Amino acid sequence: MTVEASATIASVKGLVVALQAVRTTLKLPCVVTFDSVGLKLRFLDGAHAMQSGISLSASVFSQFHAPSPLSIFVPLSVLLESIATVASSMPQELHFQYPGPNSTLLLTTTEDISGRTCICSYAKVATLAAQDMSVLDEMWDPQDECSQAILSGLLLREAIEDLEWTGGEVQFVMRRNPTRFSLQSVKQQSLEISFPAHVLDGFSCHEDEVCISSRGVLKVTHMLTLAGGGLAPTEAPALLGTFASQGSAQRTCVVQFVIMPHDEAAEQAFLDDEPV
Repeated sequence: MTVEASATIASVKGLVVALQAVRTTLKLPCVVTFDSVGLKLRFLDGAHAMQSGISLSASVFSQFHAPSPLSIFVPLSVLLESIATVASSMPQELHFQYPGPNSTLLLTTTEDISGRTCICSYAKVATLAAQDMSVLDEMWDPQDECSQAILSGLLLREAIEDLEWTGGEVQFVMRRNPTRFSLQSVKQQSLEISFPAHVLDGFSCHEDEVCISSRGVLKVTHMLTLAGGGLAPTEAPALLGTFASQGSAQRTCVVQFVIMPHDEAAEQAFLDDEPV
């Protein structure tokens, strides 16, 4: 059996943390891509309203082998559970290999408990037939103007959690002059959280005021520096650009979400088709 692609990563804890950002209970297909740039995981939700992805550059891995681009499809929930299981004791390294037995994606870890005892854990993830997985980024022209804000992911998460109790939509409000970035509850419009200008590492508003709700298109990019990596870049290119292309981000894991206008009918149709 000829190994078509393989990779070994030492930052196992960082990888598990990054994967927690895209955890899901739905049986969604996920495309895993090995190429000269690195390893990518990408999936669409059932209503095709959100695409999520994780990109790891080849320099993150202690060993990386992908002589030609390779994409395979696996169940997302099974892949996440398998990685979490074999990496539960936080081993020194996690190894990916394709193909494994019966054309599976093989995950292995080896732990040296003592000088004479080793524990080897493995998981085989069955692959799926190829499916249509268009890249939502392609709907944009990179030359088009867009609005963007760069700030701490922790601050943004805490703000969203504070607004979740309303049970309704949350919209992003950006204003050019004076600089303003805030999150507002659509259901309780009196509830709003604003970020002062000094916590914004970057800000650009292409109109006097921009509001993004569930009827708009939004891209969220989160950059995580893995153990052993350099500092995350303080400056980022245009929102529609590729963060992973920066030299300073070579040791950074990029987690990205592209959110399309919410289609309740499409979402309900998908849930109705889900096996119980």
